[in-house]
Amino acid sequence: MRIVVIVLITMSLPKSAACRHIKDTLHFRKAILEKHAIVLSDSALNAIGLDSLLGKIENVHLTLDRINNTIGTGFDTHELEKGFPEVDSNVTLIDENLTLYDNVIDVKNLQMFEVLLADLQRQVVDWRDQLFKYDKDLEGMNAEMNVFRHDTVLHSLMADTAFRELYITEIKDLKSKWAIAKKEINDNQGRIKQLQSEVSNEYFETIDLQNKINALLQKINLKSLGKEYEFLWDVNSLNSGMDRQAAQLIRKSYHGQRKILHYYFERNWQHQFWLLVTGLLFLFWVLKNFKRLKENKKEDELAAHSFSYINKMPVLSMLVVMFAITTFFDIHPPTAYVVITELLMVIILTILLARNWPRDLLVFWIIIACLYVVVTFAGTVLTPRLGLRIFLASLSAVSVVFGLWWFIRIRKHTILFSGMIKFVSVVYILLNAIAFVANLYGRLSLAKIFSVTAIYGLTQVVGLSVLIQIVTEAFQLQTLVYRLNGGLTSKLNFQRLELLLRRTLIVMSVGLWTVVFCISLNMYNMVLDGLTTLLTTPRKIGGTSFEIINILLFVGIIYISNQLQQGVGALYGKTQDKWDPEVKKNSSRLAMTRLFLIVVGFLIAVAASGLPMDKITIVLGALGVGIGLGLQTIVNNLVSGVILIFEQPFRIGDFIEIGDKKGRVLDISIRSSKIVMEEGAQLIIPNADLLSGRVINWTLRDDNARIEFPVSIESGHSFEEVQQIIKEALADSEYVTKDPPPEILLLNLNEKAMNLNVLVWINDVHLTQSIRSHLLNKIFNNLKKHDIKIS
Repeated sequence: MRIVVIVLITMSLPKSAACRHIKDTLHFRKAILEKHAIVLSDSALNAIGLDSLLGKIENVHLTLDRINNTIGTGFDTHELEKGFPEVDSNVTLIDENLTLYDNVIDVKNLQMFEVLLADLQRQVVDWRDQLFKYDKDLEGMNAEMNVFRHDTVLHSLMADTAFRELYITEIKDLKSKWAIAKKEINDNQGRIKQLQSEVSNEYFETIDLQNKINALLQKINLKSLGKEYEFLWDVNSLNSGMDRQAAQLIRKSYHGQRKILHYYFERNWQHQFWLLVTGLLFLFWVLKNFKRLKENKKEDELAAHSFSYINKMPVLSMLVVMFAITTFFDIHPPTAYVVITELLMVIILTILLARNWPRDLLVFWIIIACLYVVVTFAGTVLTPRLGLRIFLASLSAVSVVFGLWWFIRIRKHTILFSGMIKFVSVVYILLNAIAFVANLYGRLSLAKIFSVTAIYGLTQVVGLSVLIQIVTEAFQLQTLVYRLNGGLTSKLNFQRLELLLRRTLIVMSVGLWTVVFCISLNMYNMVLDGLTTLLTTPRKIGGTSFEIINILLFVGIIYISNQLQQGVGALYGKTQDKWDPEVKKNSSRLAMTRLFLIVVGFLIAVAASGLPMDKITIVLGALGVGIGLGLQTIVNNLVSGVILIFEQPFRIGDFIEIGDKKGRVLDISIRSSKIVMEEGAQLIIPNADLLSGRVINWTLRDDNARIEFPVSIESGHSFEEVQQIIKEALADSEYVTKDPPPEILLLNLNEKAMNLNVLVWINDVHLTQSIRSHLLNKIFNNLKKHDIKIS
């Protein structure tokens, strides 16, 4: 009964508590041995000592406990076993589809398979590494148990009669743990070995498929450039057997495309999810702004803005945004996915362009849409029959003629993104001309690739141009809302921000079109590898090693920081033709922001260049010598600009006078400042001249200024009467200040005339000449009203 209780207590205790219990039990048995002077049967064991023997027993107990606990929690392969069938089925699906590509050239699908296989291989490699670690751990546990099995001392101890009688409970427990551990290790080793075999086979299969894809891509390139079939004039019509074979290939290709699409959506659903989120965010943005205008009863303001592509329910615009940027989410989708999304975008663009393009251009676009459908499906035809080749050659010839006609027509119209559309139109004509010649000389694959790339590039560029206009109009709508609501955001220079947005969209669109174009021609990887090699290959000039990409990063960051410091004025409401009090108030912050952007941009550019600090020190030393010899003036201007920023003797919008030049401060930059003179010319003055020269600031405190002008009238009237009449004329003017009031001084007096000098404080020094004319006219009219003649 006592033995059972001890075992149950031991099993119910936590690991640390169970270990303590085993230890205490062994020491209790030791005390009994020592108290009763019990001697072990084996004299060799008595020579070793009880402490060492009991330590061995305790070590075996702890090791077996650790092994059993580790096996119970540390070798979980549930996720692997659950995910492996899916990976295996995907690999099988790719293998089945690759069998079609000996006859069907589909570069996009091959490129997609290449990417998918790389992902699958990474997953398989992770599983293989995990299984290798598990197997190594199990081998280690097995080795530990083998050490105990071959320990002669433990064997002798277990065979000793006295020891076995006293430690019978512990020995039974030890044997039970040993059996459990041995069984678990053997079972797990068998399971791990089986999984390792399956995963390794899958890994090698992915490698084989990757090699097959590379061979097919290489074969396609060679096949496209080389002569595949007879010259067009030597081709004979194929028999019905070939027709039946073609029909079977078409059915296989169709079912293969369906499986690929199903697999693609299952594995890449997150791409479509984020694409949908992007479209919904755009829709919400536009709807929210229309709602704000309606709530503020400002919908009549929309009449002044001609929105062509967005309206109160911009669902079509949202779809254009989504379909136009799909490449950003995945550059290697299946061919069927590309065809479907592009076809949907062509349909949506047709609806949008029907509302906005002239009728003649709309007819051209409808022809382009029809050509897209015909060329896309003609490119999937598998057999080189005479009729097919004649049809494809005719289609290429018609496309060349149509491209020339289209190019001539768009030159007469001002349409969106016309520069890029004209360039792509020329590319369209050239590619179709090459396709026509390639078909004549038996390069059918090359002809198909060029025809499909040409029409796809043309529809893509029109879609991107509409995308630019849609986003621009959405930004204009946001601008309208900000201006009508007032507040800080209404002070922003939206014209400059819109120009920056438009340029950014154009650059992104050009990059996106170029990527899609290279992918369609199966040149993307080649171009990417070439650029990577060109940009990242280390080069040396003397003892200095550098990479071209670092130089480009340095120049690019400096350029971006310079553009930011020039355009940051838009965030403070600064424009070329508008003088806002907020700009004058924030001019010091604007100048400091510009200085911060330049300094931070330079530091980031230096860090991105990859130059070591010792090289930078040499450059700075050489720069110091240059400053001492020939750059003193430039550095003087830069330092003067920093002093002007912090000292603020004048601000943007102030009216200053420098020598014989007067004007309003337009801009304060790091090296120089710009002043708009009264004549309208812009005067650029180095900051060093402004800091060291004599500058009169007429508006340092306010915009008030005193002007004076002489007035001469005929004698016969008292000075007090004339003074009152002139003050009455000045009192009605909005430009004359009340404090200090105008002054009329008598300069001289004779029998014929009275000469006066009128001193007036006006509230806008920038309008001095026009205010002077305005006041003289009011004084003349008032004197004439009182029959006082000007002499």
